[in-house]
Amino acid sequence: MTKSKPRRLGKRPPKHNFVLNPYVDVRFSRCPKCEAKTKVRKLPLFIHVDPMYPVALNKTGRYCPDCDLLIVHRDDLEEILLQMFPNRDPEAFRDQYLVMGTVERKAYRASLKSPKTIPEMLEHVHDFEAVWTVEYRPAGWYRDDSKT
Repeated sequence: MTKSKPRRLGKRPPKHNFVLNPYVDVRFSRCPKCEAKTKVRKLPLFIHVDPMYPVALNKTGRYCPDCDLLIVHRDDLEEILLQMFPNRDPEAFRDQYLVMGTVERKAYRASLKSPKTIPEMLEHVHDFEAVWTVEYRPAGWYRDDSKT
């Protein structure tokens, strides 16, 4: 698992570590870092879709309270986003959006009643403390390529 620090965009203090799970067959019922059981958590995510479409989406994901790690499954997220943007090519869509952080729940609910501008929304966005990537290798026998 690798970790990177993103640039800050939101005006609220950073919150949560984040993983966008690229694997369809791995659902992380246990935390990839500490092996504790994860919980189910629903949080409003702030997503940037190219070229300039900000989206606040209330999405369910896995959460490890010990590591403050939020795990969102990419295939579930893309299915919802492709319903919102039906003219997009599903294969090219993976490079056309970025999950930026979480939105305060109160501001998210208010934006459902009356849409907010991007600067108004950014006032209520918590960036992620760090974005992690996970690597998965299925169990099995593998050739030891390190001796070549």
